[in-house]
Amino acid sequence: MKPVNQIRFVAFVAAAATLFGGCEKESDNTVDAAPVAARITSTIDAMETRAANTSWAEGDAIGITTTYMNGVKYTNIKYHTTTTTGGFTPAGSTPHDTIYFQNKENVTFTAYYPYDGTNGTAPGTNADGILTKTITAAGQTAAGQTEFDFLFATATGSSTSPNVEFRFRHCMSRLVLNFLPGNGITSLCDLEYTISNLAFQGTFDTGTGETQMTEAGSLTLSVPYDASAMYSTLIVFPQQAFSADIRIAMNNADYTGTIDFPENPANSNVHEFAPGHSYTYNITVHDTELTIKLADIKDWEDEDTPIDGGAFLE
Repeated sequence: MKPVNQIRFVAFVAAAATLFGGCEKESDNTVDAAPVAARITSTIDAMETRAANTSWAEGDAIGITTTYMNGVKYTNIKYHTTTTTGGFTPAGSTPHDTIYFQNKENVTFTAYYPYDGTNGTAPGTNADGILTKTITAAGQTAAGQTEFDFLFATATGSSTSPNVEFRFRHCMSRLVLNFLPGNGITSLCDLEYTISNLAFQGTFDTGTGETQMTEAGSLTLSVPYDASAMYSTLIVFPQQAFSADIRIAMNNADYTGTIDFPENPANSNVHEFAPGHSYTYNITVHDTELTIKLADIKDWEDEDTPIDGGAFLE
């Protein structure tokens, strides 16, 4: 006769094999008579920092959805990190909160950041996976940007290869405004700027990573004096337009100018801010005017590399 403890252990394994989050039906085809949990790791565009320019922080959460596995589908399962290295673990403590492979076939995973909703139900107002966001001036801080710095990734795995590695990509666009003194201006001081005709409202599809602007608007932000560099970093929805307007108030004087959208040769030379790209503009304040030049376009990276004018990316 088997010891009581051994009987209880076997019963537990058998029960765990049939439990899963967001599933459609019960599976009768377990993997070698025992569940195999997916092990989740991640990177972001060949780096280990997220879009808000800090490492993954404790409690950062992503939502994971799978294709069907022997009739079982996991939807929007919350995984979070307790380290800064990109490893993720289930946020819940029940078998429903952990993704288990149901057979030995390859499984496709999708993941997005930041997490929204509940396990088993797609996020969005109508559970359609579409998030709607309006970006405010208060949100354009390093901490606030984590709420709309949308990331997306896909990966594959199986019970024989359970290490699922997501390589996240940035789905939004980033602007770095680098403010410089010009003719008749010895140095800059505290300034305030209003940028308008720019899309701060839009949607994010958590199932595909696609973004869509819905409405253009304006934001007013302050830039405190810094002797080494004065700049402002914005995250906006990818968008196509010819230009945006900027007005700067400094020392009781107003300056106006135009920020031209660059042509994208990879997209029929349309004028746009493309997803996953960072655009640096040098905005030089002269005594009577502004000079605005596009200094750099590159894939979204986080490097403490000086750009023209001596400023650093935030």
